[in-house]
Amino acid sequence: MVDTSITSRVWLVTGCSSGLGLLLAKAALARGDRVVVTARKLESPDNTLIQSDNCRALALDVAASQADLDEKASEAISHFGRIDVLVNNAGYVQSGVWEQVGHEDVCHQLETNVLGPLRLTRSVLPFMRQQGSGKVIFISSVAGWAGVAAGGPYSASKFALEGAAECLQLEISQFNIETHLIVMGMFRTGVLSADRRKLDSANVSSEYASIINAYSDRLKNADGKQPGDPHLAAECIADLARREGHFKHRSDIPFRIFLGSDCFKTVQAKCRAMLKSLDDFKDLSCSTDFSTDTKEAEL
Repeated sequence: MVDTSITSRVWLVTGCSSGLGLLLAKAALARGDRVVVTARKLESPDNTLIQSDNCRALALDVAASQADLDEKASEAISHFGRIDVLVNNAGYVQSGVWEQVGHEDVCHQLETNVLGPLRLTRSVLPFMRQQGSGKVIFISSVAGWAGVAAGGPYSASKFALEGAAECLQLEISQFNIETHLIVMGMFRTGVLSADRRKLDSANVSSEYASIINAYSDRLKNADGKQPGDPHLAAECIADLARREGHFKHRSDIPFRIFLGSDCFKTVQAKCRAMLKSLDDFKDLSCSTDFSTDTKEAEL
């Protein structure tokens, strides 16, 4: 059940130094909500946000310890008195072929994109349970549905986030807390800019050179030409949190929200291919069960 008595919501949004997080904070403020914007460095969020009485800037690194995030969550809640919407948005793209990408790089990718959001959610959930309502939103990616060569670290983080959030939904819905995954295609933010792409191609062996080069070229060519408008994505997520726009008076809002025409096409093709594979190999799948006679004998 959605708490419709709250007209002005309090948001906690991670990764607000730029991109979707910053746009989402602006969208929420424009609707009269209050927002705790976070970034690793306090000077990162837009000054126009910080100057608003409805906005609180908080230095927060999602890769910090559980104790540190518990403290940050308490600080955020003490400022506005509650948290109605938590948006786990902070993250980055680490790329590389599995044989040669560094173990520490993979670990940091998982720390930031998976473990950090789970820790921060763990910090906020006790307060949401106490107030009897809340929304936890995870920003996922089409990379969590379809992998590409040299995209393993990032895809691994998003596949893991999808599974963890799906389980979380089943655990906390009893407390009137909603959980949603925003599965995004390619949107025109700075995530693919040269200074944010993490792809170590300097020490790649010749065996993988063609894969790395093709992947790198794809990212370079896509930067600034992504089909998705991040402003529209931010407004859509704000609609979801406030049950407005496409989500007004809807009782069938799904756990996953897919944004971007490219995301829709990729996920649709993946699902169709998986269903065909299931049907084609149904006999094999079912052939590994105990026979009916064996089951009856054991009983």
